[in-house]
Amino acid sequence: MGKKNSRTTNTLFNFTSSMGGQFVTIVMQFITRTVFISTLGKSYLGINGLFSNILTMLSLAEFGVGSAILFKLYEPIARDDRHRIAVLMKFYKDVYRIIGIAVAGIGVCLIPFLPFLINDYDKLQALHINAVLIFILYLLKSVSSYLFFAYKSAIVKANQKEYLINVISYGFTIGSGLVQIIFLLLFENFQIYVLISVISVIAQNIACARLSDKMYPYINEKTDDKVSWSEVKGIFKDCAALFLYKLNNFVLKATDNIILSKFIGLEIVGVYSNYYIFYTTIRTLFNKVFNSVSHSLGNLHTGHNKKHEYQIFEAVDLITIILGGTTCVGVFIVANEFVLAWIGTEWVLPQPFSLLMGMELYTLAIRLMLSKYRTTMGLFQQAKYRPVAGMIINLIVSITLVNHWGICGVLVGTITADWTTYMWYDPMIIHKYGFGESFPVVQYYIKNLKYLVIVALIGAVDWMICTHILTDLGWISVIAHAMICAITVPVTLIAISVRTPEGQYVYKLSMGYVRKITKKLLKRG
Repeated sequence: MGKKNSRTTNTLFNFTSSMGGQFVTIVMQFITRTVFISTLGKSYLGINGLFSNILTMLSLAEFGVGSAILFKLYEPIARDDRHRIAVLMKFYKDVYRIIGIAVAGIGVCLIPFLPFLINDYDKLQALHINAVLIFILYLLKSVSSYLFFAYKSAIVKANQKEYLINVISYGFTIGSGLVQIIFLLLFENFQIYVLISVISVIAQNIACARLSDKMYPYINEKTDDKVSWSEVKGIFKDCAALFLYKLNNFVLKATDNIILSKFIGLEIVGVYSNYYIFYTTIRTLFNKVFNSVSHSLGNLHTGHNKKHEYQIFEAVDLITIILGGTTCVGVFIVANEFVLAWIGTEWVLPQPFSLLMGMELYTLAIRLMLSKYRTTMGLFQQAKYRPVAGMIINLIVSITLVNHWGICGVLVGTITADWTTYMWYDPMIIHKYGFGESFPVVQYYIKNLKYLVIVALIGAVDWMICTHILTDLGWISVIAHAMICAITVPVTLIAISVRTPEGQYVYKLSMGYVRKITKKLLKRG
């Protein structure tokens, strides 16, 4: 297995690989999107967003098996019980194959309903866009994730080495993006564009599987031992709870394009998708950041030192607020300027759209952090019906407001559902069951409310500054205003929190990393 890194070293590697690689990926995504818009246009952009959302719905068939198995892997990895790990991985493989077949079957059954889901279906036929063929390609992309060894990457992640998976992922993302750009410019063919994406996903899964086999060859151990029936029932009981969370996540966001397509049309989906790329990119970044620490948190939770674990929880919460606050203010102020400089006035959505998207991303950061903590603590059952309330609230508010407030009404539905369910209930579950009520949740609520007010005040000040200096200068305005947000939000929050225990912890940890990196650079020099 090679030399083991410390928990903090693995976390640092995971974090830095996520941040660095994601920056390159963001650049590639925007270049690819620019070529896509110039060669194919709004209708293809709309159908791309719609089918992506439909296939996200089909991913619900995963039922949360991945998260449940990852939780089960933490303990045998800590004990280096290789036989137990091999048994769990074999179970994981069998379940994923069944899921892949199920996703394929459900996807095929959805094909006759495409005219109902797409408001402009007749227009697509007039433009000779084969919606069925495109949907089948997207379905193949989704199914390939289950049938081509994707499960094997779990062992690398559970061993806190997700940075290796990140490197492979970024390499394929950049490579497939370059190939897509070339083929779009040469042929302007959407089917080829999607096919390249399918091939890339399959090749990436195979590459990750080979890495897993090389690092942990014992996962392929031939054994007749199986996960006991009682444990299988326990795993699927946890999966049932996780499924509700996944279903809630789908309803919260993935239904946006479906609702917009049904009630307004594909063109608004195309316009929205240019902003949605901010959401998906930042969500991916948040996920990678929290994934980079979640496996270390799972390892930490096996140590049963509640005081130290809570200290880490408060530090991660502060980092989350800094990330979410910076993103919120940045998107609010810069998103419209970015789209205007990037592709022109006709693609810009008026305020308060970008304000609402900023608020949604702030909420997302906190929700993802809480979700990672709840999952690494194995708290699958304690709030399993709460997502149902979130789904109902989101659908009612979104469908009600979309006819009166358009696309902004859909975002209000998502934000409302989050704040009335996740944002107050998950902290209570984590404090009660994860930390054994050793630390009062009321302090968490007060602290996070204080930070929310501070972020709102910083956003108001930055808005006044950015609407009066360096305006209407294209990319100069975008860069200047983005830098203002990127500096003012973190600096203010760090200055306010530096005397708190979590602020001190984050500061000392950061300085320790800086010293470690500086020492290594000096040695190489």
